[in-house]
Amino acid sequence: MWVVAHRGASGHAPENTLAAFRRAVELGARFIETDLQLTRDARLVAIHDETLDRTTNGHGPVHAFTREEVCALDAGSWFVSRDGRSFAGERVPALFQILRFARETDSIFYLELKGGSTWGAEHALVSALRDSGEATRAVVLSFHTGHLEAVRRLDDTLMTGYIYATRQADAIERAMRAGARQLAPRHTLVTRQLIEDARNAGLQVVTWTVNDESRMRELHEMGVNGIMSDYPERIVHAIGESK
Repeated sequence: MWVVAHRGASGHAPENTLAAFRRAVELGARFIETDLQLTRDARLVAIHDETLDRTTNGHGPVHAFTREEVCALDAGSWFVSRDGRSFAGERVPALFQILRFARETDSIFYLELKGGSTWGAEHALVSALRDSGEATRAVVLSFHTGHLEAVRRLDDTLMTGYIYATRQADAIERAMRAGARQLAPRHTLVTRQLIEDARNAGLQVVTWTVNDESRMRELHEMGVNGIMSDYPERIVHAIGESK
């Protein structure tokens, strides 16, 4: 089963930063999920929110700033680890840095295009993946099938996944219409029947965000392909116990 670090090892380091990605690899995750937002100059950076305020020392919408301006912000001072380590000075990574990290560490990234991304995010993503030669190290996720359809029109070889948070009777059909090859439901929505139906449709199932080891074991026994967690080492431990 795939161990996927949610926003990196975000329980141990500031989310969506290279520090969180490095920690994820150290803790046994080969897969890392991160969020992408589009900047004013049509570049993608790793940040979850539409605004800079929660996780950086900047203020205002991400799309109002250039990549250089966003990547110069402090994205670590807000986070205090359990061992008291400071992450002051940690920066917002750009997509090219993420793809370079993936190559250097032999990691695969789940790249989630956020719903607030302005027009052109799909083009920016596909172009970056092509230019880097790292398309095989990426799975493109979105809550919006329109993003997935646009990515597929630009490059139908890319792996994509439909992510959703509320019960949807037609989730599998939505994913298939968008050309997705993975289904990514919130973990509370996962059932054995859903997994069976998804597999019958040729879809892999990756679920999120699970930090409780007992729930991880349940999902593993159900047969999910992967689990996202803020604490990837817990997945490693839970899987080891269930063998």
